[in-house]
Amino acid sequence: MEQGETLVREGEKLDELFILKKGWVIATREEENGRPHIPTVYHPGDIIGLSDAAFAETPNTTVAATRLVVCRFPRERLTDVLNQSPRISGLILALSMIDQAMMNDRVVVSRRTDGYLRLVLFLLQTMSRLRLMEPLLRDQFHCPLTQEQIGAATGLSAVHVSRSVKKLLELGLIERHKRFFRLKDEDGLNRLVGYVNRYERLDLSWVPEAA
Repeated sequence: MEQGETLVREGEKLDELFILKKGWVIATREEENGRPHIPTVYHPGDIIGLSDAAFAETPNTTVAATRLVVCRFPRERLTDVLNQSPRISGLILALSMIDQAMMNDRVVVSRRTDGYLRLVLFLLQTMSRLRLMEPLLRDQFHCPLTQEQIGAATGLSAVHVSRSVKKLLELGLIERHKRFFRLKDEDGLNRLVGYVNRYERLDLSWVPEAA
């Protein structure tokens, strides 16, 4: 799929899920004031549409932020997967728990007065997610999102995103080269928001073993 293509539109019936193999996808929703909101950014390894499968109509529009490689998965096949594999069912539930914990972290940070901390959390959570599929990823990643899109994902204006980037550059915490972010002082960034990597130290002992 090409950049800018729509996978599913808000209000449509979700007939299929997408396993994202390569690229970034954003879930968008327009607020009452007309400003776009991005509740979810999908990265390689994510299942697009899984959180919407419980609804008769999808609440978000999902758009390719980059060129994509996806594997389509009919929604109706979820029944077979859940019936035949308790382990996969447990892992899907665990992923939902992780997503909820990360959302809670964003809510906590959003209540603090220093808006630039939302950008800090966005960078740290993105890096943690990308490292799942690229364990050798060191301290930088390519972010294809525009400043407006980063703002829509963090609740900041594009201007505030620009100011926040400038502040972190001045503090020596990050470097930015075009669309590459380098976490120059990841420990310092962690301390700013009390960051907890929700993908680490998991207890999956309750997940059923494979049959």
